[in-house]
Amino acid sequence: MTREQQTRTPLETAVLATLAGITVGEDGPDVVSAGHVAEVVSTGGAIRVLLDPALVATEDGEALAEIMREVVGAVPGVERVIVKPRPQSVTPILAQAPGVVLAVHSGKGGVGKSTLAVNIAAALAHGAAGRPLRVGVLDADVYGPSVPLLLGVSGRAQTTADGSRIAPMAAHGLKVMSLGFLMPEGKPLAWRGSLVSEGLPQLIAEVDWGALDILVVDLPPGTSDVHLALAQAVPIAGVVAVTAPGQISTDDVRRGLEMFADIAVPCLGLIENMSTFVCRSCGTEVALFGDNGGKDLALETGLPLLARIPFLRDVLTASEAGTPLVLAEPAAPFSQTITALARRLADELAPQMKGDTAWTQH
Repeated sequence: MTREQQTRTPLETAVLATLAGITVGEDGPDVVSAGHVAEVVSTGGAIRVLLDPALVATEDGEALAEIMREVVGAVPGVERVIVKPRPQSVTPILAQAPGVVLAVHSGKGGVGKSTLAVNIAAALAHGAAGRPLRVGVLDADVYGPSVPLLLGVSGRAQTTADGSRIAPMAAHGLKVMSLGFLMPEGKPLAWRGSLVSEGLPQLIAEVDWGALDILVVDLPPGTSDVHLALAQAVPIAGVVAVTAPGQISTDDVRRGLEMFADIAVPCLGLIENMSTFVCRSCGTEVALFGDNGGKDLALETGLPLLARIPFLRDVLTASEAGTPLVLAEPAAPFSQTITALARRLADELAPQMKGDTAWTQH
């Protein structure tokens, strides 16, 4: 699915309309219809105009970029304009995924990204969107796959009855695949370079997911080959960025947002996890990990702050027991927050949910 088939933001639509006023030569076609503009991606008020390097020569690119920066900068709501060639290596190999791909990312490790990913997935599978959705979870963290522990599943992946594909695990109404299912227990993972670029698409195309509404992908922290490999494998409908409130975490998330914008992946919003710690004895709320970092980053980027979630021991306890807290204690404040967040994400992704899909390879 191309972004032309997806729902663009109003700002992206306005920018494209403005760019259509720039022509190739005096009497030529406009740069949008001629394909010179490969993509437009907004990260809040920051706009990236990605040029097709095959059509825009290097010597012509800066002159065109100067014109684009001027006209796009005048569009209401645009705060910053970046014009650059689009990487040639991010055209998805597979035209469709088994479901709409929602990636969950963080700049740093240890901020609760995987825990939030499995709770969001579980909430979607159990009716947060108004009906149960068909949800898959792909644990793509090559540095430390934790989804099996969080969902209480273990063992080695098996093939389907006919031996043609890999059978995903089942847990809590989810279909689950993890790199941890492909390695002997206790053995370290050594996926790097070509192993990542070749192996990650296989975890999507060669797994018997069936028809899904949403495939939640738990990405590794930081920026790495894995993120590019996912974009090379399938179209990513959107990414949710998880941050702790401290500056080091928000700085790393900011770099991640820049990376996703460069490869034309829209960010749906930010989650500030571990916002505060509430003492169970006295009820005192303390900002142990920083103060208002997510809120400040949201204001800076123009992205929505989807949720602020305190540090809760109950979340840790449920995670170690292999049951997402959103299912173990659905009435808990954390669970209510996650349910509302999942509903909001489902509403945003709903236009792209098209039911059963068929594999098409370019």
